[in-house]
Amino acid sequence: MLDQLIERLKSAAVSDHSQPPADLAIVSLLTEYVQHLKANRSARPMFEDDDVILFEDDHISIWFCRFQPKVKVPPHNHMMVAMIGVYDGVEENALYDADDQGNLTPRQIKHVHAGEVLRIAPDKIHGVTCVSDHPSEAIHVYLGPLTRVDRNLYDVEHGTVLSFTDENYKTLSKTLN
Repeated sequence: MLDQLIERLKSAAVSDHSQPPADLAIVSLLTEYVQHLKANRSARPMFEDDDVILFEDDHISIWFCRFQPKVKVPPHNHMMVAMIGVYDGVEENALYDADDQGNLTPRQIKHVHAGEVLRIAPDKIHGVTCVSDHPSEAIHVYLGPLTRVDRNLYDVEHGTVLSFTDENYKTLSKTLN
């Protein structure tokens, strides 16, 4: 079932623009998929790692992402449209705007529950916290090659902007009490 989703997402990412825009088609596909997985636990894909790249090319990146309870992921950008389809747990997404110096202004908090999809615009910044008592699991889809784009992490505590690296990501991620 996951392989079929990946193929459908890849097709949607490069579809003719006379069809619905790629992001709307992908939101629809993701919604259908995560609602199915929410209701059918036995159909869920199993992964050892918390972050798994399922596919990436010039048009689309597809990831499995698991967030552990009470772990706060630092604010970061994607530089492309991002769509998050949660099928287990609850992700709290804190959305921000940034000024030219990288100072963040909180915009809103969105809770994405199992069976729901969140679309994030390319110019937006978000931080994620798993607020359920068990890990959240989701398929994240990006309209572009996420691993080949220069991205930023935002250290809210010190008011600095850092390059998005695995090391900086781990350093800035925090476990809440």
